[in-house]
Amino acid sequence: MKSRIKLSLVSIIALMFLASANIFAQKSVELKYNIEKGDSYKITNNIDMDMSFDANGSTMTMESVMDIETTTTVVSLENDEISQEMAFDRIAMNQKIMGMEINYDSGDSTTFSSGLGAQVGAEMNKIIGKSINMVLDKYGNILSIDVAAISSTDVANNVTSGNTFAVYPDHKIKVGESWESDIKPLKDSEMKTHIKYTLLKTSRKQSTIGVEGIISANEIEGKEIRMEGTTSGEMVVNTKTGMLISSIIDLEMEMDIEQGGTTFPASLMSTSKTNVNKIN
Repeated sequence: MKSRIKLSLVSIIALMFLASANIFAQKSVELKYNIEKGDSYKITNNIDMDMSFDANGSTMTMESVMDIETTTTVVSLENDEISQEMAFDRIAMNQKIMGMEINYDSGDSTTFSSGLGAQVGAEMNKIIGKSINMVLDKYGNILSIDVAAISSTDVANNVTSGNTFAVYPDHKIKVGESWESDIKPLKDSEMKTHIKYTLLKTSRKQSTIGVEGIISANEIEGKEIRMEGTTSGEMVVNTKTGMLISSIIDLEMEMDIEQGGTTFPASLMSTSKTNVNKIN
């Protein structure tokens, strides 16, 4: 009798588990940016990049690691439009090429007081403390962006590439469903990113989204360029607020680089890791 009771209890528990798993699999969630005026977030972005290019019959490689720390603050909410100010707090870079090494850290003046670091610092220091104004709708579509305060297109492209703010569909979605979006380029750039998102899993607190993208460009800052690549990875977002918690995005790209009137091919591979923490 006891063995039969145990079997019955096990069977009931198993049935309850299967039922709850089925309910979870069918659960729908609406992801959108549910944030308030005054909310502030600390964003830390680490980019590990390797670039190789052919020049004069030889192959050269550049290794680069960059850390970008920003603070984004919601300054206004109006008609489902979210206006944010993203301020650059710190930029650090280590770059190695052709036996040379460049170290720069905006928080350490010894790294840009002389030598190659001074050349990098002359440009990068202009960005520290400056802000980008970005207006999004509640689903993450960029409505407008003002990068006039900073001089680095590379940095601006990075913070607007879609690694930090996912674009959500305007309807509920289930685990396994996908949606697609085009990330709008900066005004002076023809760089385009088409991204396919897939909801991999979700809970009350967090949702994990798979990312697959195609990047292309034929002109940047008025110069013709061939650029094409793919991006893939995952983003973990806050299910309630829609804000990013963390992401790891890999990028592979082929391009043509012009130097001194000569054009030569180059390839790039990078991994971008982003972490976001609410500070207010």
